Amino acid sequence: GFFRVDLQPDRWWLVTPDGKPFYSVGINHAQPNGEKDKATGKSPYGEAVDALYADPAAWADTAKARLESWGFNTIGAWSDVGLFATRMPYTIILGMSGADWLTGEVEDYFAPSFEARCADIAAASVAPRKDDPNLVGYFLDNEMHWAPDWRTPNTLLDDFLGLPEGAPGRLVAEQHAGDPSGFLLLAASRYFEVASKAVRAADPNHLILGSRFVSVMTPPEVPAAAGPWVDVLGVNYYFYIDGLVEAVQQTYAPLVPVDGWLRAFSELSGRPVMITEFSFRAADAGVPNSWPPVYPTLETQAARADAFAAYAEACQSSPWIVGHHWFQYFDEPPGGRFDGEDSNFGLVDNADQPWATLTQRMASVHAAAPHR
Repeated sequence: GFFRVDLQPDRWWLVTPDGKPFYSVGINHAQPNGEKDKATGKSPYGEAVDALYADPAAWADTAKARLESWGFNTIGAWSDVGLFATRMPYTIILGMSGADWLTGEVEDYFAPSFEARCADIAAASVAPRKDDPNLVGYFLDNEMHWAPDWRTPNTLLDDFLGLPEGAPGRLVAEQHAGDPSGFLLLAASRYFEVASKAVRAADPNHLILGSRFVSVMTPPEVPAAAGPWVDVLGVNYYFYIDGLVEAVQQTYAPLVPVDGWLRAFSELSGRPVMITEFSFRAADAGVPNSWPPVYPTLETQAARADAFAAYAEACQSSPWIVGHHWFQYFDEPPGGRFDGEDSNFGLVDNADQPWATLTQRMASVHAAAPHR
């Protein structure tokens, strides 16, 4: 009666509550309010929605019809679950770690307070959904700090050795001084065990979809630690400007390789992979596309559609992948959102008009998704 995973000789599958194969074609950030422009304090997309629709439910009806016509079947992270939970299969992102993914801060995963936090979140956000057949599953977190990255040069061992004297995590870290890899495996195992057990205790029915790893900056210890506790390994997998991936993986080695279309993530964890965030942007969209500077900006919407098609077809033909989720439903505001992102990532523009060249190609490509 609920979504599950299944390994067949030909590939990994998600399976629907009524027993049918399911490949998750998802959309992130599907919600009617848009994002506030840092320069103006207003949401251009939200204002367009207010002008075009009688109420949020009317917007959601239109969004659902559009998404299904474009081949989408899942509501991904950062979306308005209240509007979509009865309309489409959906996912929830929980934020179990308590850390700020923008800064890379960490919590003490060995402390009783972390266990209490996970139990509280499970009681509030998981238990009420345990009988919902439309729920695919839960993302535990997003882009957590596991190793040196763009936010901090610290290893996780460094961070835990910096905790207050006597803190449970610091005591464990002191026992592993000089062994960052061993400590990372232990700490990641502790995080996934505590977070997953809290979810399972509140809801034994639904899938745990991992914690949305950064594809190019994940140490191998982390998917190995996650494997025994999650059902699916969520990975955010963008394409980057030329040379960046190679430079990152050389600088911060050892990391999980991303060549082979994330196959190593599945092999390390023993679980299928869901690509939980990806996108492409084009220069002809009327937004700056200046941030983040690490992503390429294509010339036209036609080039954007071509890039999407090649990406999605590679996902759909990879038997260890059970879905891909596009970021995001609408374009970011021209003056940048809260963190400065100002990119043409949307299926629709800030006036709520679909990028037809892209969405028509999506409909065509998604018609050949494995479950169809």
